[in-house]
Amino acid sequence: MKPRKYWILLALLTAILLLAACATPPPPAASTSVPEAAPAETTGAGSIAVILTGPWDDNSWNEAGYDAVQALGKKGAKIAYSENVSDVDVGRVLREYTDQGFEMIVAHSFSFQDPTFEVAAEHPETNYAWAGGIGRTAKNVADYDQPFYEAAYPIGVLAGYMSKSGVLGALYGFDIPVCHAMGEALLAGAKTVNPDATLIQTAVGDWVDVAKAKEAALAQVDAGVDFWIECGEGPALGAIEAAKDRGGYVTGYVGDMTENGPDVVLVNLIWNLEPLFSQMLEDTHNGTFDNPYYRFGIAEGAMLVQYNEQLKDKIPAEAVAAVDKAMKDIAAGTLKVEFVPQ
Repeated sequence: MKPRKYWILLALLTAILLLAACATPPPPAASTSVPEAAPAETTGAGSIAVILTGPWDDNSWNEAGYDAVQALGKKGAKIAYSENVSDVDVGRVLREYTDQGFEMIVAHSFSFQDPTFEVAAEHPETNYAWAGGIGRTAKNVADYDQPFYEAAYPIGVLAGYMSKSGVLGALYGFDIPVCHAMGEALLAGAKTVNPDATLIQTAVGDWVDVAKAKEAALAQVDAGVDFWIECGEGPALGAIEAAKDRGGYVTGYVGDMTENGPDVVLVNLIWNLEPLFSQMLEDTHNGTFDNPYYRFGIAEGAMLVQYNEQLKDKIPAEAVAAVDKAMKDIAAGTLKVEFVPQ
């Protein structure tokens, strides 16, 4: 016969094992790229996911995409987003959202082009979009333009009033048509106020390298620049840092970048993607999503100009009135901003 201690220990061990079996298991670790999502609900509002290259709260390009899906979520759509997704991972993320049943998946970057078309060919029942701005589409792949140059024109009007030197700076990640057109439109707007205004354009050669962009912006300061517009988050942050050191005013790039430079960000070019994403979902439900190329500008409420309220008292009332008039005229079609791609 086994000793009494043996049976006591055996009973205790059995009880522990039973408790462990009944305990609630720990939640699975959260995905670093795609949040957990149930299959999309088939509601009238639909379902949409957006894939971002950086953090959702960057005050710029990525936050524009994040804000748009959040707005649609408040209207009843099933939404999801992934941030900090690299080019090599985007194919996997696209497939995961497809498997989860999302009707519309937006790959919010030019660099996501190839994986988007590859996955779309595998899944013709799902609609996709990418931020190309070049008109490349497929039956179930949309491209969407970025007519930032429209809003750059009224910002140029503001620059005509605010630049003391009359020398404006355009800082691009790369001198691609979307970017180049912004600088040319800035100059065109400024010349309506100061016919002698000039523009210095610099392509940094990188979308995210802030130090490199700051160096380029400081070189522009040495050439007289005191008002910037930028194309790319790195160029925008670089210009902000240069202005902090040497003075001048900066335009926030496609988002409210005021907090990045409260004393130098005078105005923000805001990209409101909600009407665009909403149209994508509507076309999906209507069965009219077929090689779509979307162009949403000022008239569609996608391009906005927003002042830094902390600095607005430095802007003459006539400048504010002139900017407002330019915005209204562009929206009404009575003022056409020329697209100068090179």
